[in-house]
Amino acid sequence: MTVRVTNQRELMRLVAMAEAMHGYPLSVSLEVWKPSRSNEANAYLFGVAYPLLADVKGYTVDEIHEWMCGTHFGWVDKPCPKTPRNPEGVTSSPRRTTTRDENGKRDVLKAGPFSDFVAMVQRIGAQAGVFIPDPEKKAA
Repeated sequence: MTVRVTNQRELMRLVAMAEAMHGYPLSVSLEVWKPSRSNEANAYLFGVAYPLLADVKGYTVDEIHEWMCGTHFGWVDKPCPKTPRNPEGVTSSPRRTTTRDENGKRDVLKAGPFSDFVAMVQRIGAQAGVFIPDPEKKAA
């Protein structure tokens, strides 16, 4: 169970809830909460930025995503069956993606790191001669 605590009252409720469980011992981990990227930000990446790059580069959106993740987070070599085109039997995969950590566990990027990732995609687009517009900001 994940609970976000934003004030003293919610913290007291969380403590009361833990006391009511009576199932000692409990395992509890704490971390500072930071907002993850929004669904709109993800839709922008897959619906605007990646298709623009895919059109120019001649790859699919999924191939562009893999390339961007590997470029940003680094690559990990993994063994695979040897073939005439791959006699070493090694393939490279991104160390992590925007939604999975290096162990494959779900870990969606927080808003700040996701913005850095999008900026990198825009820079690579510019180097390829593709203008990728900024995501639209919603008025508050």
